[in-house]
Amino acid sequence: MTEINVSQVERIAVPNQASPIVISTREKNLLKISVLGQLLKICYKETGNPFSGLKFLKAVRKKYQAVFGGEFLKKVAKVDGRYYWRLAAPGFPSLANTLNFRNEFMRIQANGSFYGLGTLILSITNQCPLHCEHCYEWKNLNKKDSLSTNDFIQIVHQYQEYGTTQIIFSGGEPMLKINEICQILNAAKPGTDFWMVSSGLGLSLERANRLKKAGLTGVIISLDHFNADEHDHFRGFEGAYEHAIQAVLHANQAQLVTAVSLCATRKFIQEDNFISYMELAKELGVSFVQLLEPKATGRYEGFDVELDADEIQKLETWYLQYNGSTLYQDYPIVNYLGYHQRKMGCFGAGDRFLYIDADGDAHACPFCGGKVANVLQFPVKDIIGLLAQRSCEAFGSEHFSKFGIKSDVNTFE
Repeated sequence: MTEINVSQVERIAVPNQASPIVISTREKNLLKISVLGQLLKICYKETGNPFSGLKFLKAVRKKYQAVFGGEFLKKVAKVDGRYYWRLAAPGFPSLANTLNFRNEFMRIQANGSFYGLGTLILSITNQCPLHCEHCYEWKNLNKKDSLSTNDFIQIVHQYQEYGTTQIIFSGGEPMLKINEICQILNAAKPGTDFWMVSSGLGLSLERANRLKKAGLTGVIISLDHFNADEHDHFRGFEGAYEHAIQAVLHANQAQLVTAVSLCATRKFIQEDNFISYMELAKELGVSFVQLLEPKATGRYEGFDVELDADEIQKLETWYLQYNGSTLYQDYPIVNYLGYHQRKMGCFGAGDRFLYIDADGDAHACPFCGGKVANVLQFPVKDIIGLLAQRSCEAFGSEHFSKFGIKSDVNTFE
């Protein structure tokens, strides 16, 4: 296992980074033409009928507006020659992006049947030196890892063959397994974007360059406050804030796509901290800000941490403003899965994504407890079939009733 230098780093001032957000209307319009051209090409290749492409584009447009609450390609980031508009969408142009579009086309043609997998979240280790307040793997943290590098390579190949276009390495702290991650990346097949979720601990410039060379697309760095002391307290680790900031700066230098991930607790929302947080994210030059809601699972199990309707409304307002208003056109793209899932239902359980823990056991998502089977013992279709039988605790029918929301699941035929 790779050792990480966890010595205290000095408090740092954040230098302004170049924004990856595309401002030019001309460039975005040219991108739209290229993306639409690719979609039409996929339609024609699969059906031989040019008119089917127009029908598909209409369905995609309707779907995008309903799920994401805004115009397609309204906000786009450009990193190392590729364009990104959602954390869950592979960069364009790329084989992964083409396969993702094809999967969506085939899904619509099949009236919503499972076809391919958008994202696999793969825990690479149980080990972590932090003691994060919200850790969903708290019960398993620092237990002995049981899978070999070859096991993970087998899992990656298995899910790539099924059509998975994005794989995210998580943990624990995946930086403790950088050697293994590089081996997995080098063994991976084309057609998948690879990301890593990390506290940022130990992500030096040398390691960022090494991961980029091995094939990593981007990093999602956990950053739960713009205030260093508040972030350190939340993460249970002195110096966590500086490690996170340095990790983003190093990843930017290595031309990795960067995102920061915020667990928006009730306290954070009530103190109206989001504006200051977005100012920091803009200064850091990240492409995305990911909003996560606290869930009563893991270390939060048994605690009253889940947001009420007013707090959720505040998050949704921020999400729509920063992604849609011209006042924030040069700010990072905000990714808020809860917003989408309240409109469409759960995307987990193998619908668009699933979670595999460090023992190789499949779960609907990182926050829904209960494994269904070990992925080394069952084929992908069987795993997804088992997950499909589970009811989502957060975004199932009971959730919609609780908040007075009508689900629009499967309305795109």
